[in-house]
Amino acid sequence: MANYPASQPGSKRHTLSVLVENRPGVLARIAGLFARRAFNINSLSVSPTERPDISRVTVTAEVEEVPLEQIIKQLNKLLHVLKIVDLDPETTVERELVLIKVAADESNRSDVL
Repeated sequence: MANYPASQPGSKRHTLSVLVENRPGVLARIAGLFARRAFNINSLSVSPTERPDISRVTVTAEVEEVPLEQIIKQLNKLLHVLKIVDLDPETTVERELVLIKVAADESNRSDVL
């Protein structure tokens, strides 16, 4: 089994926005590329765009600058990858969403909401 480093000195958090064709296996190839380079994906999100045949994959990982450039070049070589943007943390808005399931009956439902 491979020994994967947690966070390397000199690495920083990068968020990549990857536009891909909405095809089976594209996400697996992207995740596999990070795994082969021994980088842990901290966050991964896939969502449709305004075009149903195009999806946006947002990947966050702790990566050094030089390996990041190599990852971007290798991502560009993958089949069905259309565009990659390394999002600037100074100009990017990030948000998180939490869904919570709460059991409430008729008598206390208004209190919960």
